[in-house]
Order: sequence, then C-alpha cells, then structure tokens
Amino acid sequence: MKNLLTTFIFFTYIACFSQEIKKRQITSAQIDSVFSKWDTSNMAGIAVGILSDGEIIYTKGYGLANLEHKIPISPETRFHIGDLAKEFTVYALLLLEQRGQLSLQDDIRKYMTNLMPFTHSISIQQLIHHTSGLNNNEVSKALAGWKAEDVFTKKQAYAMLLNQAKSLPSNETVQRPSDASFMILEDLISKISKMSYADFITKEIFEPLGMTNSVFDTQGAVIANKAQGYFAQNNNFISSTINRKHTIVSDLYTTVGDMCLWAKELRDPKIGTKQTVEKFDGLSTISGKKVNKTNMALYTGGHRFWDFRGAEKLYHIEVAGGYASKLIRYPDYDLAIVVMGNDGAYNGYAATAASELYLEDVLNPILSDKSERIGAIQLSKKQLSTFEGSYWDVTNHTTRKIHITNDTLRYFRGPGNESPLVPLTKNSFKMITRGEVGVNFDTNSVPKKMSITVGEDIFQSVAYDSNAFWTKNLGVFTGDYYAVDLDATYSLVMDQEKLVLTHPRLEPVQLDPRIPDVFTGDQRHFAAIAFKRDTNGTITGFQLSTSGVADIWFQKKTILSENLSN
Repeated sequence: MKNLLTTFIFFTYIACFSQEIKKRQITSAQIDSVFSKWDTSNMAGIAVGILSDGEIIYTKGYGLANLEHKIPISPETRFHIGDLAKEFTVYALLLLEQRGQLSLQDDIRKYMTNLMPFTHSISIQQLIHHTSGLNNNEVSKALAGWKAEDVFTKKQAYAMLLNQAKSLPSNETVQRPSDASFMILEDLISKISKMSYADFITKEIFEPLGMTNSVFDTQGAVIANKAQGYFAQNNNFISSTINRKHTIVSDLYTTVGDMCLWAKELRDPKIGTKQTVEKFDGLSTISGKKVNKTNMALYTGGHRFWDFRGAEKLYHIEVAGGYASKLIRYPDYDLAIVVMGNDGAYNGYAATAASELYLEDVLNPILSDKSERIGAIQLSKKQLSTFEGSYWDVTNHTTRKIHITNDTLRYFRGPGNESPLVPLTKNSFKMITRGEVGVNFDTNSVPKKMSITVGEDIFQSVAYDSNAFWTKNLGVFTGDYYAVDLDATYSLVMDQEKLVLTHPRLEPVQLDPRIPDVFTGDQRHFAAIAFKRDTNGTITGFQLSTSGVADIWFQKKTILSENLSN
C-alpha cells in the first residue's frame, strides 16, 4: 500500500509539473502581431521560424527580400547569418573529438606547425572559449592601417599573429572573442578532415540534418532566394555589400527552417550524441573553471545565457552587413525561435516577444519598478548633487555621466540611453533597468568613485575632470610611437590645443583626457590610450586598449632609438 501511494504521489507530481510547463496554444494572428512592424510591401523585413517539442510549427516571412524587384520574404528566403555560423565550427570540432580524431585539450601546434613561434601552449579549447589571448584579426588589421575593403589574405593574417607571439599573455584569465581563433579552427578542421572547411560542414552537418537551404558563399557565387541586406538611411534604404576579403569562412546563407533543424539537433541529436550537445551547451571555462552563470555568460558553442523572467534562455545574435539574426533556445521548455532580417537593425527583441507568447504562463511576473516596492529612501537635491559628474570605467574603458533631472539622479550612457537611480541608502542606489543592478558611490575618496554591481560582477569607475591641471601641457605626449605587434607607427601632434593621433591611412583620432595620463579617442578601436613614464617622469610609450585586442604597446621612438644605441 505504501509503495502504491508513493507511486501515485510520484506520477501526480509529474503530471502537475507537466501541466505547469505546458506552453500556450498560439494563433497565427498572435504571432503576426509581434512582427507587424515588418509586415509591409515596401520595406526590408524579417522571417521567423518556431520549433516546439521537436517540430517546426511555424515559419513565415514579412516584408521584402529585395526592394528593387519587390520580392517578398518567404520561409525559403536565405539570409547571411555571420557569427552564428561559428556554432557549426564548434560542433564540427566536437564531432571530430567524438570520433577520436582530436582532443579539445590538444595544443594547436600539434596540427598547425606554422604557429611554432608561439612561446607557450594554446589548446583547441582555449580557442573555442576565447581565452587564447590572441588578438582579433579584424581589429588588429584596422589598427595597423588596413581598410575594410583591402584584400587581407590568410598569409598576412598569420604573419600578424606571429608578430604577437612574444607579447602573447601566458594565462587564460580573460575572455576575448577573436576571429583569429576561428580562422585557426577552420584550418584545423580542414587539415584533420582532409577537405575544405565548407565541404566538411556541408557534408557532416547540413546534409545529415536535411539543411538543404544552407550554402557557403566562398567565391561570390550566385545564391538563389538570397535576401539583399540593407541599411536605413534618411527614411529610405541603401544596399549593403558584404566584404568577402576576410580570413574566416563566415559567409553562410541559410533559412529560418534550416536553423530550426539545427535547433532540433541540439534538442535531440542525430549526428552528435547527448554528450556532444552537453559539451556544446556547457559553460565556457577560464583557467579550468566554469564561468559564473550570470546574464551574458558565454557557452562553449558561442551562444550566451540570459535569465529571462526565471527561464533559461540560450541565445546567439548577429548584426552585420545589412543583416540581423537571432537564435533563442529554451531547453527546459522545448522551445526554439529564430529570426532573420535584412533591414540592418537588431531584431532579436521580436524573437523574445514571440517566445513570451508561448511561455507567459510559466515566466515570472514582470515586477513594478516603483520606488516603494524596493525600499527607497528620500534624498534631497543637495545630497544627490554630490554624486554628479563624469566617471571613467578603468576596466571597460567607457565614460558615464551622473546627473540630476527633475530631482532624480540619472545614469547617462549616451543620448536616449539613461536610467534613473533610486536611493536605498545615503550612498547606494538601485538602477531602474531590466535585471538587478546596484550603484554605489564613495565620495570620501579623491577622486570620488562609483561601483556598478551586476550579479557577481563589480565594475569600478572614477570621477574625472577634462580640464584638470595635468591636461594643461599636452605637448609632452607628442612624438612618434611604434608597435611591434602591428608593425605600425602612430604620430601624436597638437591641433588647436587638442592632442591628435595620426597614421597615414587612418582618420585623425582626437584624444580626450580622462584620468592622469589616460585618454580616450573619438574613433572606433581607440577606447583607451594609457601613457607610461620612467622614474624621471619621461614618457616612454603608451598602451592601446580596445575590444578585441590585448593591450598593445607603442614604444616612443626617441626611447626606442636610445635603447638601440646603448
């Protein structure tokens, strides 16, 4: 009797749980309402595909694939998906490991002998997890003076990597996405499989999964049913041209239906195994430890995590070349949604909105952000004014402004992008935004400091004054500076009392002072320029920091000449 009761309770629990996670039945009209913005006959648009319980239950196109010829988007329209294609690179490596042809722990030099000048080991896993320390080729070549339209061959890309060999960091404590890593991984797949990378992905992934609409464009081939990419400009659109002069095979065109088949493989593997998918959907590691599962945490497969109203949301986004794509998977609820568009703008919020239709019954309620719900206190305008000012994030190299509007302290990121701060204590605030973000001020330190807490991460910023005393003699920073990693020389000159960075093939970069000896540039890839001095206070060079590369050292040429002459 006891066993019978236990069995009854168990199955009752399972039944209740199944009811609890049951998805809503959604009509076509409800889905159409989410994508109504693109449902026009004269604009670029979007396509959507929905996989639920292992079945493709909905595919549809909205808007035009080609504005010139008025060709509508359909479920068979092919879109360029850019970085999403890297998921196939990772899965291919896992398949090769599954077959015993490699180990993710292998040193890449075991297969890529041209990388022997690297002074320490870099594993395949480090390349996948973006912890190799390798600089991003696209950023490096831009900093070295290459134009986006320039032909930049793999031979030149590898030569640039080898320039970095001596300065490559020997640890793996930082994640830095790098196209150079995936260039190497693609070549590694080709070398081990003895066929081209595109042929291997097509033969071993696309064909077995029935992804017949997925095509690599490696030579500018004619691709049927291809959407043209566009960018909005002055209430109209201009055509985008994909630059094929890059060093990784990322020109993959596919459909929402094919990407649903890919999501189905990650739900119920056909060519891989459960263990393969578990590795693919495992959190990335840094120095052998899994990263914390906080919003934006990176997974092995290149996708990321977001706690979406209590649901585990795995997603991958790409916006480039006039195209935008997003794949969302909810493993706990057996739901996947993919969107692809050609109007050049981010469209992932529509995929999220579509997923809410199905999961509303199981998602956490949206809580009100009213001050009284979070235990706010009242601070006078005078008290709030002590926190006002400009702040410099010393790690992420970003500028933020704190100011008062209508008696409310606000966190300003840029025009149209700011959040109110609600006081919890005399020095701590809650930022009114999605997710838990805390802001704390230390007004006793000189300069005053601000810390931002997001989950377990804390980001430190310091107040700065662009007109501080140290900025009155910017001429001491002028001169010529050389970077071995880039084989490039920059010149620093004064122009109308402004410090300007110049290069023969680059637009001039105006440097604006932040904290002592640290500047930020007004052009992309010049996030932070930090000057170094010797014990006599003489400028010896600067470190350039930006997204995609490690700190690149530029030696001042007068110092360099003195060192060579000694």
